[in-house]
Amino acid sequence: MTISAATPPLIETVNANLHLMSGKDHLHILKDISLKIAPAEVVAIVGPSGSGKTSLLMVLAGLEKATSGTVTVAGQALTGLNEDALAMFRRRSLGILFQNFHLVPSLTALENVALALEIADANLPYKSVRAAAQAALEEVGLGDRLTHLPSALSGGEQQRVALARAMVAKPRLLLADEPTGNLDQDAGARVIALMFDLARKHQTAVVLITHDTALANRADRRLSMNRGQLQEIEGAPTA
Repeated sequence: MTISAATPPLIETVNANLHLMSGKDHLHILKDISLKIAPAEVVAIVGPSGSGKTSLLMVLAGLEKATSGTVTVAGQALTGLNEDALAMFRRRSLGILFQNFHLVPSLTALENVALALEIADANLPYKSVRAAAQAALEEVGLGDRLTHLPSALSGGEQQRVALARAMVAKPRLLLADEPTGNLDQDAGARVIALMFDLARKHQTAVVLITHDTALANRADRRLSMNRGQLQEIEGAPTA
């Protein structure tokens, strides 16, 4: 999707830097990151381990604050927001899908997804929450696993529950950090196909971190991170 004056970017960073301390060492993690991502655009970021990819996702989620520069997501300037305001921003605008599933082990699949929606909108009646959670699980092919605990599900099924949880509130942006890293090839391919299908169905933008070139090639746009610097990968993706 092309960004225009009529369609402002969903994400815009201008000269964003991130500095962190590791013991006595000063680390310059992100270096002058300037980035625009359109609403509903699917963007893949590739690059070696330690290059800053996950740190960029953390900044876009408001889980790390940029040391300098500006970061605006879904119309919200993140610079200067306190922790309560950042939490509200995440509940309202973001879904996050991690490599590790982070499901609550004592809750069923339905309860895990419902909990995310209850957090996103505390005013929803539980009947509506339950119906939306069930619909989200059905969208990822788990309508017959509603009452299963995570321990009774395969890794691929657990990640599909996590995907349903990330998408149940219909966020404007989904951040996915190596979502297939703990899955076998077949299970990973199914999760990714579902993620892309849901994102396009619900017009959700996606920022995907991956080491999988074939997976990155399915995105609308590809970026490369190296030593804290971000570059566009030119040319059409190859199969």
